Amino acid sequence: MTAPASAGKVLAAFARNDIRGSYRDPLLVMIVIAPVIWTAAVHMLTPLFTEMLAARYEFDLTPYYPLVLTAFLLLTSVIIAGGLAAFLVLDEVDAGTLAALRVTPVPLPAFFTYRAVTVMVVTTVYVIATLSFSGVLQPGLLPALVPIGVLAGLSAVVTTLLIVAVANNKIQGIAMVRALGMLIAGLPCLPWFIDSAWNLAFGVLPPYWAAKAFWVASEHDVWWPYFFIGVVYNVAIAWPLFRRFVARNT
Repeated sequence: MTAPASAGKVLAAFARNDIRGSYRDPLLVMIVIAPVIWTAAVHMLTPLFTEMLAARYEFDLTPYYPLVLTAFLLLTSVIIAGGLAAFLVLDEVDAGTLAALRVTPVPLPAFFTYRAVTVMVVTTVYVIATLSFSGVLQPGLLPALVPIGVLAGLSAVVTTLLIVAVANNKIQGIAMVRALGMLIAGLPCLPWFIDSAWNLAFGVLPPYWAAKAFWVASEHDVWWPYFFIGVVYNVAIAWPLFRRFVARNT
């Protein structure tokens, strides 16, 4: 059997193990279904809050819908997919799977490439599905959600690398997810309230670029520059973290 065919079988085995591992662990199950809960909450509660604020305070929440979608769905998809992938990698570290890769046709970089592609696909699906079913997404934005979801997926890969670069086990990984939660799902929302070029200073946060691209797309303005800058920046951050991960596990 050729090496590529053997490598394909090994990666297919990893994919089956990911699926089994995700529904065996209650924590991972909750991480997987959390976007469904949040999407339902946004769908049901946002119109109620819009009516309540308009009736009581004459405040129109509608212009803030992109911020609501960013905070509760777009950025949470980054931390969920990135955290889930990090937990799976830490499980593999604890089980000695990464050490066993040395005797398989799959080198560690190829294995993590599989993991990164999986994270990006899951994040993109999360972003498209959750925002589409939120009930408050502006018409005509669905095509833009695909590249923006991919950019969010790159940020999720950075999140995974940050966690596995610091955490030595799953317990430490949970602590890292909690520490990164506000950094990923909270701080990138602040530039919404800064109506000047100073909001670009938040670009040091990898998820900022997906949020910014979505906000500009919601205004039907040119959002592609933020997408391309975000791709370059996220890759630039991910590369040294990836090298650190490979060095720690070889």
